[in-house]
Amino acid sequence: MADIKPFAGTRYNPEHIKLGGVLAPPYDVISDAKRAELYGRDMRNIVRIDDGERLEDDVDGVRDRYTRAAGFLTSWLDLGVLVRDPTPGYYVVDHHFPHPDGHELRRRGVLATVPATAWERSDLRPHELTMSGPKADRLALMHATHAQTSPVFAMWTGAGCVEDVLAQSASGHALLGGRIDGEFGSEKLLVWRLADPEHVAAITEAFRGAELYVADGHHRYETAAAYAAERRAADPSAPTDAPFERSLVYLTAAHDPGITILPTHRLVRPGPGIAFSLDDLAARLDDAYEMTPAADARSALTRGAELRETHHAFAVVAHDGAAVLSRPRSPVESPRESLDVMVLETEVLGPAGVSPDAITAGALTYTRDVAMLDAAVRDGEAVLGFGVAPVTTPEVMAVSDARETLPQKSTYFYPKVPTGLVLYEV
Repeated sequence: MADIKPFAGTRYNPEHIKLGGVLAPPYDVISDAKRAELYGRDMRNIVRIDDGERLEDDVDGVRDRYTRAAGFLTSWLDLGVLVRDPTPGYYVVDHHFPHPDGHELRRRGVLATVPATAWERSDLRPHELTMSGPKADRLALMHATHAQTSPVFAMWTGAGCVEDVLAQSASGHALLGGRIDGEFGSEKLLVWRLADPEHVAAITEAFRGAELYVADGHHRYETAAAYAAERRAADPSAPTDAPFERSLVYLTAAHDPGITILPTHRLVRPGPGIAFSLDDLAARLDDAYEMTPAADARSALTRGAELRETHHAFAVVAHDGAAVLSRPRSPVESPRESLDVMVLETEVLGPAGVSPDAITAGALTYTRDVAMLDAAVRDGEAVLGFGVAPVTTPEVMAVSDARETLPQKSTYFYPKVPTGLVLYEV
């Protein structure tokens, strides 16, 4: 049973800001150049709290990016730039965005909270491993601000009437709205607050039968769980289900037409022992794979997509051309083993001269632009380029249900949920 609850959010005051100017991507996809752009866009952009710049004269714990974040949060509340909603509610978010192929999509989500616990007791099912560095950064920020600034992105199945209630709420004048510059063009965000007790109760009850799956934000969830454990240990008499024991989440239906997962293609750096041509690769694979010539990586991927139901199929580019690399699917013991990216890693990259240790050491680079496969090989930046089909939502959920993890760089849920829509103070 999923324990989804509303919360009294802290959000931007539309009387003082334009939403498009103050939102930011999640911290883990912000480059230094992007941070500088966001700083210049609006002095109240959430990046100053969520992923502030480091200064040369910073003194850890005294004057650093975390103490500045806390200062911005306090001052923006004092100035009315941010406001606290007085009662708990759910926040409905419509995200309109262009698909990379050009057509327009909309994804509907709802901001809520779930218990922040260890994974084995969590309402959320993960699909990837995490690293200590990002969690230490997020925990330091939470210690300073006592706030969760960016939600975990998760999907639901089996939540009954939730979509009908959200549809009723996502009408009329929005509480917040604006446009941002996304990865593939302009994106529009609209936010409604749902605080009617009857509708709140209906959503809470409907989610009790739901299954929840993390799409993006594993580090944020584990940070919330670590913070909750710390606070509970420091104050064991705190009320049960205190705000600090919950995690901010953005939930969307797993079957929402706007759920989009982009593929991440592989480029093999030059190095000793690497297959140097299509013919060399074919010889190393013996007869396990069929190699069919193609005009370029894009046309190879298109043909591979047509084969996907019955075959594992990849685009491959080398100095002597492009091709579709394919073999029939066969029964496997686990959902992870059935993934194209896993098959590529274990059956193709290894014979091509790229071992798991080499991958860990940086033998691969990654791109979401299929044209880069042809360009990187042509320019000598890569010896081989491999194009893959995107992992599907059912595949992600199957791996999560099996308590397995996806290989590195398997999923890229697009678009990211912007930071700054609503904050959760803990």
